[in-house]
Amino acid sequence: MARICMVLNNFELPFGGPELQAQKVAAALMARGHQVFIIAKGSGKAPEQEVLNELRIIRLNRRGLASVELFWQLFKYKKDFDVIHVHGVGRLASVAIRFAKRFHKKVFIKVTTAGHVIKQPNSRIKALLQKIMPFREQKLKLLQQADGVIAISNEIRYELEHNGFAKKSIYDIPNGVDTSIYHPVCSETKSSLRSKLGLPIDRRIFVYTGKLTRRKGIDTLLATWCKTTHAKIAGMLVMLGSGQGQQDNMESYIQEGVKKYCLEDSLITLGDVDNVADYLQAADIFVFPSRREGLPNSLLEAMACGLLCVASDIGGNRDLIVSGENGFLVSVEDVDQWCEQIENAAVSVDNALKEAAASTVRDNYDLKITVDRLVKLFN
Repeated sequence: MARICMVLNNFELPFGGPELQAQKVAAALMARGHQVFIIAKGSGKAPEQEVLNELRIIRLNRRGLASVELFWQLFKYKKDFDVIHVHGVGRLASVAIRFAKRFHKKVFIKVTTAGHVIKQPNSRIKALLQKIMPFREQKLKLLQQADGVIAISNEIRYELEHNGFAKKSIYDIPNGVDTSIYHPVCSETKSSLRSKLGLPIDRRIFVYTGKLTRRKGIDTLLATWCKTTHAKIAGMLVMLGSGQGQQDNMESYIQEGVKKYCLEDSLITLGDVDNVADYLQAADIFVFPSRREGLPNSLLEAMACGLLCVASDIGGNRDLIVSGENGFLVSVEDVDQWCEQIENAAVSVDNALKEAAASTVRDNYDLKITVDRLVKLFN
């Protein structure tokens, strides 16, 4: 059995995609008899140590000292693990690789978001510094010393290859979904769930799940919903999630838009909920206008529930959706195109597309498949 230390950049509520995926994978590994614990960067808002559903969590809560503290915690618990599984390619990954080489541990780096291997500079000064300073080359050289790098999407694999990673060191292991929880339901169950959740029985339910941030395309979604005519009458947009702790938080933007454009009867925000599967199974259409992703858990879960999915035409989403076959892909910033797809969905939904979406996830992205590949890699 494998003994695994997972390292994350965050493990505090509200959980994002990487944290939720890590939690699900850890639980599945533990159910098979493997030993898993998590070391994660913290803000001080959560305890330094706690146990969640039998999963031990150690947080690096000292501000500005996460790298030093990680090395110490890895040293302190070095007899408890043989494998370090890092989620992300930031400073903690660098520390984990150095520790693993010094103390003869295996280390695998999971790239969770496209564009994060080497982030593109967002100013001329940063671009100049990137050219004249050796940090980029040093980071790549260190990451390439890992025992393997996990690509969760084709876009990330191409990014790794472009930055000089050997093909044999890249492992294609996508995010997975527990299809025993996320699956299609019959019309009777859907109606029952709507009654339970307080959603209208006789309207087309559009749903979004994820962070309420600009990166997730919330501005595009709100602009689209404002522009629709029939969808606002025949349907309702339900938004789950929050922007808490995010620099591009758009919660206030949404509330202001709802008041300004009189959307109170057709758009509701419910914040973070524990029963996401219930809302997905109660809905008809999933909308996902994100600007950048790895392999989005939200989209995987919606497809697994057999929803008609309309998503942005970006890497990661393209791995999951073949437009017109198991959903639709729309240009990220094209509000007119988004409006057209949503108006069409408000009128009719092609059941064949919904069935194809559920089949895609069931056959290729079930959590069991992901865990099988990880176990093989760790061993």
